[in-house]
Amino acid sequence: MLNVDRRLTSNDARVQEQPVDLLDRPALQKAFSEFAPTAVLNLAAETDIERSPAAFKVNTLGLEHVAACVQQFAPSAKLIHFSTQLVVQPGHKPKADDDLMPYTVYGESKAEAERWLRGNGQDFDWTIVRPTTVWGPGHPTFSRSIWRYLRKRYYMLPAGADPIRSYGYVDNVVFQTMRLLELPAENTRHMTYYVGDEPVRSSQWLDAFSVALSGKPVRRIPFALLRGLALAGEGAKKLKLPSPINLGRLYRMTSDYPVPMERTFRDLGRGPVSLMEGVNRTKAWLESDGAA
Repeated sequence: MLNVDRRLTSNDARVQEQPVDLLDRPALQKAFSEFAPTAVLNLAAETDIERSPAAFKVNTLGLEHVAACVQQFAPSAKLIHFSTQLVVQPGHKPKADDDLMPYTVYGESKAEAERWLRGNGQDFDWTIVRPTTVWGPGHPTFSRSIWRYLRKRYYMLPAGADPIRSYGYVDNVVFQTMRLLELPAENTRHMTYYVGDEPVRSSQWLDAFSVALSGKPVRRIPFALLRGLALAGEGAKKLKLPSPINLGRLYRMTSDYPVPMERTFRDLGRGPVSLMEGVNRTKAWLESDGAA
């Protein structure tokens, strides 16, 4: 296994690593020609939803470079390209895999990449994967944000709002991705899969963590009060001050955002880890890491 990344991150002796930027096409070509992969997983992405459009070239041009290298150096390899559920915004019910209505600048960059792949990838095997909200041990930001707020009982839900959300415990997402690698290429060629768990009420996920970390469910407060806090957060954002909530975050907290998982469960199966087992594993990691 070879991992190419701008930053070397693996501590696994079984994994070779090379510091390669996907925007550096000659360096990427060299890595492909030397390793000759039989499968390629493109997980590289800029994911900050509030950055400027210029920051997302790795999501678009990076994919073009990966696809070109697959065709040149590994034409029989399967390319699994990781996109995002944000290529379809909350409330939009797509009629087909290519019926996109992206949400956020990040979502638009991933939608652009999907359109490019569908239009230019007819001569090789690829599959698009759209992760849901992935969580679990090792998450790079949740330990400093949502799980920290839940533990300190800072997190608040608007009373009466309980949207359906799509989450994916990390081991279950990996399980489904590995099934994609195991299936014959003709079964998954040019297909799109969401990866994650069955959509649930957001309160179910939040209360499970809140009880595990603080002993109590999430606080509920009137919507008008939470909206007032979000408006104050907008003011803080203009002043470049940190705030735990703004109007964008309030919208994400209160909007239904389920994704269709039927194809995934039929072809790839459900992951082996239940919600509560995932919560307990995550809590143990937070405690061992000193974040909880």
